[in-house]
Amino acid sequence: MGTERDTGVTRRGFLGLTAGTAAGVALGMRSFKAHAAVPHTEETWEGGTVIPSTCNMCVNRCGIRCRVVNGVLEKIDGDIRNPRSRGGTCAKGQAGIMSVYDPDRVKHPMIRVGKRGEGKWRRASWDEAFEYVADNLARIIKQHGPESLLWSSTTDLTEQFFVRLGIHLPTPNFARHATLCLASRNVGYFATMGGVPDSDLANAKYILMFGANRTESFQLPDNWTMIEGIKNGAKLTVVDPRMTYTAAKGEWIPIRPRTDMALTLALMHVLIKEELYDKEFVATNTHGFDELKAHVANLTPEWAAQETEIPAEKIVAMAREMAAAAPAVVVYPGRRTSWYTNDSQFRRTLPMLMALLGAFDAPGSHSFGSPKARLGSFEWEIEPFDVAERFDHFETRYPLANHEDGGYVSLRDAIVDGTTAYPVKGWMIYKQNPLAAVLDGKKSLKMAQQMDFICAIDVQPSETAWMADIILPETTYLERLDPLWAPSGPRAYVGIRQPVVPPQGEAKPILDIIKGVAKALDAKHEFETPLSQVFNFSMEEFIDAQLKGLPIDRQTLMQEGIWLGPEEKKSYGAYRSGKKQFNTPSGKIEFVSERFRRNKFPALPEYETPQEVPGQQRLVSGRHAWFTHQRGHANNLWLHELYPENEVWIHPELARQKGISEGEEVLVRSSVGEIKIKAKVTPRIRKDTVFICHGFGGNSAGQTTAQGKGGADFMLMESAGDEISDNQATHETFVEVVKV
Repeated sequence: MGTERDTGVTRRGFLGLTAGTAAGVALGMRSFKAHAAVPHTEETWEGGTVIPSTCNMCVNRCGIRCRVVNGVLEKIDGDIRNPRSRGGTCAKGQAGIMSVYDPDRVKHPMIRVGKRGEGKWRRASWDEAFEYVADNLARIIKQHGPESLLWSSTTDLTEQFFVRLGIHLPTPNFARHATLCLASRNVGYFATMGGVPDSDLANAKYILMFGANRTESFQLPDNWTMIEGIKNGAKLTVVDPRMTYTAAKGEWIPIRPRTDMALTLALMHVLIKEELYDKEFVATNTHGFDELKAHVANLTPEWAAQETEIPAEKIVAMAREMAAAAPAVVVYPGRRTSWYTNDSQFRRTLPMLMALLGAFDAPGSHSFGSPKARLGSFEWEIEPFDVAERFDHFETRYPLANHEDGGYVSLRDAIVDGTTAYPVKGWMIYKQNPLAAVLDGKKSLKMAQQMDFICAIDVQPSETAWMADIILPETTYLERLDPLWAPSGPRAYVGIRQPVVPPQGEAKPILDIIKGVAKALDAKHEFETPLSQVFNFSMEEFIDAQLKGLPIDRQTLMQEGIWLGPEEKKSYGAYRSGKKQFNTPSGKIEFVSERFRRNKFPALPEYETPQEVPGQQRLVSGRHAWFTHQRGHANNLWLHELYPENEVWIHPELARQKGISEGEEVLVRSSVGEIKIKAKVTPRIRKDTVFICHGFGGNSAGQTTAQGKGGADFMLMESAGDEISDNQATHETFVEVVKV
């Protein structure tokens, strides 16, 4: 994760990582017969066409088959040929229909005519909209330089075009999705073992999850393999202050919040003291064992019991159970790791624990190199060039972070506090809702109000779009052609996302939007290279470049929806024997990180006892099975029918102390805000913790289904970020629950 100078991911490296993602031009609806491999679709439905595509209701991108009658999408099924999703579709995937037909969605360019947030708009043509955006961007560039622009976006197959436009202006200031989600996990794993490994849940004998709530957050595809593993006899242990539906599938360990690292360090203590660790694997594949041994010598189960409130004998039993199951142990990496300010260091302890168990390069454990189709690379004619330093000094403050992702907490606070290196006047936002996703919502709103110009490219009139000067309506994933999707997994495959119905209103795919803005900007400002030249290609040409070397063409792939690579039997042993090395400075899994040490971070993870606030509870947040992303789910009519509002979970003893009854409206307040929300009284949460599901309590008047439903967790959360990655820390806030 970075160069020898420890400067994080470089600009060219970042482009290499994202080279397979781009947006596409919309095509008219095409009619294809259902594939013979999906007889259940043909048997249960008649009267229309079945068009294969790829879901976009969460990051898993399951294979789907869409039933269309007279140009109207009526049903979404799973594609049983997809080796990851295996024909499954969750409630979110099926409710994708309402992303197309949502009565609140933006269908035409809208220019603000009232005060920000007032909700007064006028409809504009696309030509006027492109001119409007170009005029404002050119004005800001002329007055302050391109470095005064901020570019925000969310990871998707379509993101690269938006990012490329910012790079070629050029602006150095990016705030991408990872800084709200998994940046700390990536930093921890890359520093320790050179990447985030795959997990063989189906063949594991012991699965340890810290806070991961797979059965609700994303559902497919890991749930298939997790349930297979449990059916095959694997023990699932979930460490979480709250008993989730995932925890209900195994053993729940109700840990005291922010003490996870104490548990992992104590588990390592037991493994080393009792000599239960894999001596051969450690000797061949790790660096710094002697220092680790000394580091955890006094971090006993008894010590950890005082910190975590997990009995010492349980900690010892966990270590012994894992050692007995090794190497078929999965210490699950997780995804959303934006919990605490020590997240990067805590995430380092997970691969360290895995290494002691030898739980790598063996069935039922972790590995690199799962089957994956090798897509061709689209060759960009124009390469980026050097830019000014970021306005928030991110590279200097967070030398080991991914600098192309940026950090929302530091950049937002720098703008609001007036500590930026230069003025920040323009904000371009694609597929992201930072006013409802970044903690301390009032501070985020203040940042927006300080901008001279805000442009939101979105499907929905979200909180952020509602504060913009212009909204450019994008097509939904069911109305456009996107780049190809080729993930690693049990079998290599290539999936395509293509239009199954025509766009609603005048919505355009992001490539068309970027081309329009680029052309208009060329007429307003003289760039080193005309921006239009950068985007002088079609989506079809991009896909054709990706398909080079694969035995299928674009038209056939659109008809079939998926290309399956040959069956491959996974081989093991290359790492265990030392034939392959890890992508770290030592070529081994690093218990001791010299890169951390050089950059004045502890070379071994150091634990600190968390501070408590007497009379208050720590706020934690998470997902619901039907609400993974606030941006795409909160205003969905079908999902709203399933779960119309969230609640605050409180323990029965706390409820009795405060005289609070089930379903009663209560006030939850922190140092930065307060909300009213209904109480859910349940023993499935610790007494010192309360839980609020993320994604509710929206205040955009443009989203009539979501507005005012439930409570907004981000309005309570205080500003905090991981010390190494600046991944926002969402579980560092204490709140008081008060009977109304």
